[in-house]
Amino acid sequence: MLRSHFSIFVVAVSICLGACSSSQFADQAEAEEVSLEVAAPQPAPEPPPPPWVEEQVSVQRGSTIARILQDQGLEYSQALAVVDAASGIHDLSRIKIGEQLTFRMGREDRRFYGLLYPLDRYGERRLLVERAEDGSFLATELQLATERVPVLLAARVEGSLWATREKLGLSAANIVGLASVFEWEIDFNTGVREGDSFSMVIESVRDDATGKQIRYGEVLAAEYVNSGTAYRGFRFVDSEERLGYYNEEGLSTKKMFLKSPLKFSRISSGFSKRRYHPVLKRWRAHNGIDYAASRGTPVRAIGGGRVKFTGTKGGYGKHVRVRHNGKYASSYSHLSRIAVRRGQVLSQGQIVGYVGATGLATGPHLHFEFYVHGAYANFRTQKFPRTEPIASSERAAFDAELARLKPLLDGDAAAQLPVPASGVPERTAVLDAKLSAPILR
Repeated sequence: MLRSHFSIFVVAVSICLGACSSSQFADQAEAEEVSLEVAAPQPAPEPPPPPWVEEQVSVQRGSTIARILQDQGLEYSQALAVVDAASGIHDLSRIKIGEQLTFRMGREDRRFYGLLYPLDRYGERRLLVERAEDGSFLATELQLATERVPVLLAARVEGSLWATREKLGLSAANIVGLASVFEWEIDFNTGVREGDSFSMVIESVRDDATGKQIRYGEVLAAEYVNSGTAYRGFRFVDSEERLGYYNEEGLSTKKMFLKSPLKFSRISSGFSKRRYHPVLKRWRAHNGIDYAASRGTPVRAIGGGRVKFTGTKGGYGKHVRVRHNGKYASSYSHLSRIAVRRGQVLSQGQIVGYVGATGLATGPHLHFEFYVHGAYANFRTQKFPRTEPIASSERAAFDAELARLKPLLDGDAAAQLPVPASGVPERTAVLDAKLSAPILR
């Protein structure tokens, strides 16, 4: 009974308060603002650290993978099991002196948890071998997540190409990539002049998680100013996945023939109707061009064609002759090794052999000859047409890519280019360089 009276009393008081004070509450509502504080979300707790730590081991002379694994606490049979598990991805028995192995070892018990091994020079692909709960070993290939950011680099030709490469943080492959854009226009063995300059938009390949630069990637656009003449090339991949470089008008930088059968070298003897032969000790015509190069340097076909002769040919030594069409042919002599066979169809730039000193040669070099309608001709004085321009069906896509890359090459967007975490400068205004590069090995 008491409980019933209490309920009725509460309801009555509530009604009275509502009726008697409604105007007072309304006045207060107009005069006051209610402040509500919302608690800040709590950060997620940090995940616990793994039970292992990573330790680096360098491969020493005389080391074997089995011995290295045993040094990490594995039995010989377990070491063999690790190598066997990895064999589908990489043969660990072929490790090399100086390579780095990363071991995951227990923090407390020094137990072997796993092994990491780089599958490429920069560690973008790695082999991981882990110990499973049942004691077996499982191998996985890991791919580092990366992003590619275009950056602009520039240099002036005054010193050494390789010194410039080091200043810009470029690899030899990056410089070869730059030269490859213009190798139909400029002979980098003889055509480089003091005061030349170049700039290029190149990919900065970075660790997606840390932003740290790993390496430089593809050349996206480039300019080379040679003796006051500017040459430009913009990278474009068409709908059929064909890669090429084109100028702003959509004309390919590629021509019928390369400027040289060697990427980087120097001419030791040019085309001449009268030259003193160093072996025969007499004056005679020199119907080709000699390129000084170290033994084993790759020799490229200057253009597509069919191999007409391979073998040893008198003073030429090991010799390859290629017919390009009904008008042009070329030959490559004094080779140490031939890489093609008679009748083989070649593409431009394909390796036909390697520099040597076979036949009448005082030292390693390439003797290169060029023929027009079967007659000897001075290759350096010939003029050749460009290949086909951008197809009309690809023009819109090319124009879009050109609109993206040209401002970067012009420097218009240099201020928007992000700075790599590695500290490598995005745009080097002037660096001393000379593309009189040594012979590539």
